[in-house]
Amino acid sequence: MSKWINKRKVSILNLAPPSKPVPTLQATPVGEQEFEQLFHFAFKCFRLFALTPGQMDGQKDRYRVRNTRWMMLIVLLLVVVAWIALFETFFIERRTALITGIANHIQFLMNTIALTVAWVVPQLKADELGSILDGFLIIDRELSSYNVHEVAGYKRVSFLLRYGVVLLALMALTIYDGFVSFVQLTTVEVWYWLSHQLPFIIYAMAFLNAYVLIYWLHARFRRLNTLVEQYYRQGHIFAPARQTIISFATMVKLDEESTVGEELHSVGRREISDDLQVLAIVSRTIDLGQKIESYFGPLFLTVYTALFSVTTIQSYYCYLHLTANGDRGLSIETLVLSGGIILYNVIAIVALPYICEQVESESKLLMSYLSKLSMKHSQVAQHSSIWFPNLISSVRFSAFGFFTINYNMLSGLVAGMVTYLIIFIQFNSMVPASNDDTHHTRKQHVTEERF
Repeated sequence: MSKWINKRKVSILNLAPPSKPVPTLQATPVGEQEFEQLFHFAFKCFRLFALTPGQMDGQKDRYRVRNTRWMMLIVLLLVVVAWIALFETFFIERRTALITGIANHIQFLMNTIALTVAWVVPQLKADELGSILDGFLIIDRELSSYNVHEVAGYKRVSFLLRYGVVLLALMALTIYDGFVSFVQLTTVEVWYWLSHQLPFIIYAMAFLNAYVLIYWLHARFRRLNTLVEQYYRQGHIFAPARQTIISFATMVKLDEESTVGEELHSVGRREISDDLQVLAIVSRTIDLGQKIESYFGPLFLTVYTALFSVTTIQSYYCYLHLTANGDRGLSIETLVLSGGIILYNVIAIVALPYICEQVESESKLLMSYLSKLSMKHSQVAQHSSIWFPNLISSVRFSAFGFFTINYNMLSGLVAGMVTYLIIFIQFNSMVPASNDDTHHTRKQHVTEERF
């Protein structure tokens, strides 16, 4: 005859001595509050270029991003002025060859479209930016509860270093562009120069804004991988210091013929609880990545199209200078300027795929750990095998689904630029130029040499 007993087992680890309750002075942890201040500081820095919504004000224990009428009015006026300037450029008579003039209009049009998207989209997605901030704070709060902290002390310094380097580089190129435009080419008007220069500065800073947010997401993935790796290797998670761990009642069956008890079930399974908590953090991190992708999707699509067009056309200008005879074509200063623009565009094109590849690499590592966890613990596998394949498969950034922002994209861009550069060169050799054109065609040069 079997007997049933209720075996109660309570284990207490690192139990802290009782202390007097201290009233909470702030509802937000220190690390989380530091990141909020950093996010607010970055918000104000990019607002100088009208790349963020109107206001980010503190309400009770959190910040809230919202639109303001004055910011929307400023953006509307800036967009109208940009399109009026674009319209006016079609009526300016320049001593340029036909293909060169068409190339100027193409890059002007693409820059204006990218500028419009960089200004308008943030004003329409203030709630999404607020949800991105909330996502960062929730993930930080959950990771900090497991004592997985980021290296503190240099967060604002790191942001200021990137922001300052990009801003100084843009200022240097702008000053040199002004020297070439107003000293070497005295016929250039101020508004025409600003219409070409402003879009380049604005969408460069918009790309920096996207880079910073994806970089912060990458830091969360690294912290999450640290947590999951420790859970996989040691079988438990970084628990807070002096935490009480309790196992609840277990029903045990004792046979009369055997003194060994058989456990039928356990009420408090910490492994399952830890697994579900880790998967919940993974889910929130993936969701945050999708929000960032949705927020910057229009920017990625239009700016990469503009960078593709401008880089191809500037390469065509360099070709005109290198193949011109004598003093025809571009000057040395203009050649250096075109080379500088190409270099800056290449840096902007490569920077985002680099950080996106870093995030994708961390997500693959996370998928590997979760896959091993699902095979290591049979009890936990029923949870992991359902969750992790659907979560990790979406950790990529794309331009509205048209193309993925990674290194594979670069080969397509290079192939496209070479193709269109050849088309420009072919049309340049077919269309004759006048004697007073600034950019003479290659065919005209050959004809004059023969005569």
